[in-house]
Amino acid sequence: MPGEKRSLSELLGQVKGALEKELPDHYWVIAEIMELRENRHCYLELIEKSEENDSLLARVRATIWASRYDMLRPFFEASTGSPLKSGIKILCKASVEFHPLYGLSLNITDIDPSYTLGDLARKKQEVIQRLRKEGVFDMNRELLFPLVPQRIAVISSETAAGYGDFSESILHNSHGFRFQTTLFPAVMQGDEAPASISSAMEKIYESESDFDCVVMIRGGGSKADLESFNHYDLAYFITQFPLPVITGIGHERDESVADMVAHHGLKTPTAVAEFLVDQLLAFEFRLSALADRLLTSVRNRVLGDLSRLERYQGDIMHLSRGLLQKQGEQLRQIRERLQRELSIQMDKKGDYLALLEKRTELVDPRNILLRGYSMTLLEGKTLRSIRNIKPGSLLETRLHDGSIISKVEPSSKTNDKRED
Repeated sequence: MPGEKRSLSELLGQVKGALEKELPDHYWVIAEIMELRENRHCYLELIEKSEENDSLLARVRATIWASRYDMLRPFFEASTGSPLKSGIKILCKASVEFHPLYGLSLNITDIDPSYTLGDLARKKQEVIQRLRKEGVFDMNRELLFPLVPQRIAVISSETAAGYGDFSESILHNSHGFRFQTTLFPAVMQGDEAPASISSAMEKIYESESDFDCVVMIRGGGSKADLESFNHYDLAYFITQFPLPVITGIGHERDESVADMVAHHGLKTPTAVAEFLVDQLLAFEFRLSALADRLLTSVRNRVLGDLSRLERYQGDIMHLSRGLLQKQGEQLRQIRERLQRELSIQMDKKGDYLALLEKRTELVDPRNILLRGYSMTLLEGKTLRSIRNIKPGSLLETRLHDGSIISKVEPSSKTNDKRED
């Protein structure tokens, strides 16, 4: 037989009564906000996830009535710098309520902001530790920063005041340095920011060789806006990027994970512009210093060479004088030798001429005639043979003291025969 019968409303009414009787007035509950809607009152969907595999362990609706929400919301935002939103954990004071029509829910009457701050800080540290464990934390910082960064890829909201400040500062810098900036628009705050910024970086990567570095800037904002830059995926993307990344996301006191892993983490967009201008100014100073060093080196080299030339000039004059004296002495000695040799040769030639003269005297016909010889001439020419003599020819016979003219008569030729 069935037991006591009751209606559903009666059963759920008993459940409500039992809960109100057995449970305390309130609990401090740790939960993550999955969904949040505001319609004068604040309606939330609270969940708990497994730390091992992120699976859902529990889920419940919660409400903050307007009278309490108008006090809790500004206090929470002022304390944490972040609004109540999905994805954050809260420690809330809540009572358990059960309504036969709407079921189980929590009525939140207070929220401890210090827990949320601790949880955000814990998540930030977990991201930092994960990046360090993976060995990528310092990868972008280890890239060589260009000496003259003039081609700048800018990630920012096109309408952001920070982008305007950056452009004004860098394009109209007081030194007249020229920069080429290209904007890659992105959402710079809220839950969409990490994916939007990563997408802009992917577009820059497609034309990587056109840029020297990447600038990631936004204007000032609440502390909650900084949470987007603590996202693991965005931070990891920065560590892997092949160009140096400079951040200027508008927070003077807080440092995001993106700031930590970027090549340079600066506070404001204007500070980024000043940093880039300073890089070119430092390069100009280095060039000026190198030019001064080169000028000094050249001047010292020229002065040193002039000094050496002066020494060489003195040495050359001294050496030339000695060489000329030596060559002069050698020429004098050669001249004396030539004079001696010439005198000897002249004497030899004189003796030879005297000998020739003596020989000439000996063969002179006049001297031969003085020794008793005579010379016969036919028609003024010396007669050497009788073959050309004709009868009737006149012959001249010369003696040392005169000449005899003879006429040839016919005769027979006789040969003198001598006996040995």
